[in-house]
Amino acid sequence: MKEKFIFLLFAVLFFLNTQFNSFHLIPQERFEYSKIEVSETLVIGKLLNSKHGSILEDGGFTGTYYYEKSNAPRTVIGKKSYDKYINNEVPAKYSYDAYKSQIGGQAILYSIFEKAFNLDNKINILIFRIFNSLSLSILLTLFLVWIKRKFGIATAVTCFILIIPNYWIFLYGKSTWWCNWVYFLPFVYGLFFFERNKKQSIKKYITVFSFLFFVKFWFTGFEFITVFLISSSIPYIYYLFENKLSFYYKFIGRHFLIVIIPFILAILFQLYQFKLLTGNFKDGIAHLTNAYTRRSSGEYFYEGTSNHLNILKKFHVDIITRYLGNSFINENILGIKFPFAVIIGIGAVCSYILYKKKIEKRLIAVTWFSIAAPFSWFILFKEHAHIHTHVDFFIWYCPFLLLLILLISLTLNFFFKTLK
Repeated sequence: MKEKFIFLLFAVLFFLNTQFNSFHLIPQERFEYSKIEVSETLVIGKLLNSKHGSILEDGGFTGTYYYEKSNAPRTVIGKKSYDKYINNEVPAKYSYDAYKSQIGGQAILYSIFEKAFNLDNKINILIFRIFNSLSLSILLTLFLVWIKRKFGIATAVTCFILIIPNYWIFLYGKSTWWCNWVYFLPFVYGLFFFERNKKQSIKKYITVFSFLFFVKFWFTGFEFITVFLISSSIPYIYYLFENKLSFYYKFIGRHFLIVIIPFILAILFQLYQFKLLTGNFKDGIAHLTNAYTRRSSGEYFYEGTSNHLNILKKFHVDIITRYLGNSFINENILGIKFPFAVIIGIGAVCSYILYKKKIEKRLIAVTWFSIAAPFSWFILFKEHAHIHTHVDFFIWYCPFLLLLILLISLTLNFFFKTLK
């Protein structure tokens, strides 16, 4: 009973931190921006568009709702539309600029909810944000439950204490657009799936994971796709890894099946959306191809105080340098910057100590394998990483830094026991 209360407390504290920034662990200016940032205005535009017409109006895509003739950028008109929305106004549509790079499935579900319950829009947007905050909080708490079962309550408590100041996990946790909880869904499920029974039905594993992948594609499209693919495979590797050729064949074959079916279904639905929007499928194929190119191209450059990064860009380390250098905790609390390089360095030292003490060698191995998840995005989709420095720090935790924090917690508890 005592442990159940502790984990309920963890979930509540995670939720309060995500939804309200109750402990001021998120920098206030970032938290204010996250309340209605540029991407979330696309959801608001979709909700207004659905009120104006059907749920699949303009293909059901999210987008910017123009209720007047304006040359204002999306950032401006989107926030004006938000004001209309929360005041329960449904202005006539002048035009609609659809955002076609994602299905926008989360907004389709929000629209269905609105039409089903017909609540005040302020209540609607609050419910949608609570849903996302709560989902993230529950999944992080379940991760701690798994840690408790495997390593003990002391390690779980230490992990909680170390996780909660890492504000990048929680910054967009409530966002109706980013829906960050989906990136932890198969990872956490996989931990419990294999923990219950090491010989779980692989057929069930493939079926459930295929569904979870479709959930991801539906809610957030192909955003951070390589991160998601690697992250979701970590429990499988941790529990089943054998350094045999047969293991690699099975691993590749099973995960190909898990990915390909929901991927095809998501692409087909998105092409159907283009058919509704433009009247043909070819526009969809062209747009998706272009979207991939834009995110992976390296034609960006740096100006002003960041000009020195143009030199590092020649060696393909400019993006990594930037993402190692930003602070992972709120600098306003202690007045000190703690770059990601610091926590990674501490994690490396702890990994060495645990390895020498022959403690959880397999966990050490999968933790450092999981660094491939954020690196895959920083390297393969460097254009996106270059532009989206307001959000892409989040992928460090999917699940590399969560596992690294676990290693640090194990090391601390090892020394606590030694001192006793």
